This record gives sequence, C-alpha cells and structure tokens, in this order.
Amino acid sequence: MDRIHLAYSDLSVSRFCLGCMPFGTRVQGKDVDVLAGRFRGAGGNFFDTAHCYSYWEAGGDGASERALGDYLKRTACRDEVVIATKGGIPATPNYRQVEAYLGSGRIAADIDDSLARLQVDVIDLYWLHRDDPRLEVGEILDMMNAEVARGRIRYFGGSNWTSARLATANRYAAKHNMHGFVASQPKWSLLSYVPATEEQRLKPGAMLSVNGPDRRWHKQSLMPVIPYGPTGNGFFAARGAQPEGFRSSENLARVERACTLAVELGCSPNQVALAWLLHQPFPVIPILGTSNPDHLDDALNADRLKLTPVQVALLEHG
Repeated sequence: MDRIHLAYSDLSVSRFCLGCMPFGTRVQGKDVDVLAGRFRGAGGNFFDTAHCYSYWEAGGDGASERALGDYLKRTACRDEVVIATKGGIPATPNYRQVEAYLGSGRIAADIDDSLARLQVDVIDLYWLHRDDPRLEVGEILDMMNAEVARGRIRYFGGSNWTSARLATANRYAAKHNMHGFVASQPKWSLLSYVPATEEQRLKPGAMLSVNGPDRRWHKQSLMPVIPYGPTGNGFFAARGAQPEGFRSSENLARVERACTLAVELGCSPNQVALAWLLHQPFPVIPILGTSNPDHLDDALNADRLKLTPVQVALLEHG
C-alpha cells in the first residue's frame, strides 16, 4: 500500500486508515488481532479512534482506545504505526455533560484519558472532534500548541471543521509562527449528502460533510482529507437498498453507475466508490470502519484501481 506524507508534518501514513470504532465492542480479543493484522499485512500503518468510542454501546465508553492500546502493547508495534484519536465533543446523553467542550481543561482531560487508555506516551495526530465557532481560532491554537509543547501530541487536525475555519486557523498559525492544522476529517463519499445550510454548518458541534467550497479549498491548499463514511454506510454494497438516510434519485443513479463500472473493471462497487475518492486532485485517505476482515480486504484492493478522468467525472455527474 502506498504511503502519503501529511503536509506540514513528518507523518507518513498508509493510503487507507483503519477506523477502530468497533474495537472493544463488536470486535474484541483475537478478532482485533485478525482485523488489525490484515490491515498491517497489506501495508497499513494508520489507526483512528476517539475518546468517546463507543459510549452508546453497553460497556463501550472508552472501549475502542483501550482495545487499540492493548493491541499495540501485545504486538509491540507502537513504533511502526501512526495513532490518531479525537477529543472535544459537545454534551451527549450517556457520555458527559459539558458546555465548554473545547476548553483547555476539557481537552487536557481528554488527552490524559486517551494516553492512559492507549498506553502510549504521545498521540501522533490529535483531532478536535467538533469545532466550536464561539471560540476564536487563536484561543484554540494556543491550547493545541501548548499540548504539542508538552510533548503529549505531535500534530493536530480538525474533525467536522469547515474549510473556512481551517483556513482562518492556519493563517493565524503562520502569522504567529505556530503549529496549524495538518488534516481534515469530514464525512464524505461519492454519495451526495443532504446539504447543510450555512447556518447549520456554523452551529457549535455540527457534523459536516464536504461541499463545493471545501473541495476547491483543499485542491488549492492540498491539505489532506481523511473522510469517515467513505462508502456511504454500505449503500454501494447493497445497491442502494440502505441506509434510508441516503436515498435520493441522484444517489441511486450514482450507485448504478458505480455498479456498472464495477462490472467493467471486474471489482466491487465499494472499490469503485473508494477509488473515486483516491482520484481526487488532493490527498484523500479514506477511513475504513468495517469489522469484517473480508470486507476490509475488499476495500484495501481499491488502491489497485486506476480510473480515468472521464470515469471519475461520470461517476459523480453522469
């Protein structure tokens, strides 16, 4: 598997990232070894989790980080992998109630927990799980640079941040000779998500997908996008039968075009959807969130597909 250098960092990560949300709940014990082993055996070195995974499942609060930490210790592979985790999320039932979810004390506490659960001394890439537009970017950057200076995180990125806020933050960082954001983690796939209004996108704690201005900015800045939900939560594998939230005539047409091209190329529709992301004019590193080793193998093989510019455009626009 190819490696990609994350701009403005010394991190070199695999073409795909393994999402560890199911670790410790749906994937436990030896099954973690199997899934992570398949990923590493294919050349993968990039793992993504979060402080809140998976509080919504029984016994799931912090389970993902703990299971990943146990795997790292059990296999003694810490120096061979890049670990990303996330903190800073709004008040959520059954998780925690906090208003200032990007306050320095809250983030410091999240990092304390994550370091202990992961059994590591430093987190390679730390995501701010949500933005809080009520805060000035300078305040956020001061906090994150203090954590870098303490040696607890190496670099940081924004999950569910608009490109406009990332751009503003990185201009501030350049002006003040500080570390800025090195990557973005939005929801994105070949599917067209229900577009959020600008008012919705600017609400504290909003979950965001990539829109047109975001794509133009990433093409210009070359900041890597590391998207979650890159295959539409199983929409392509099911030929549009699920999930209901993605159903639209536009998306059904895209699924059909992906299925048609998959037959021509001798691959799966999921592979076509992932290859579309890999052929964008800026670095894209899809997060693979499957708990099934065979599904993981199928997804990883998307790295071998070579799409023409005509095929890339046809998949999206018809």
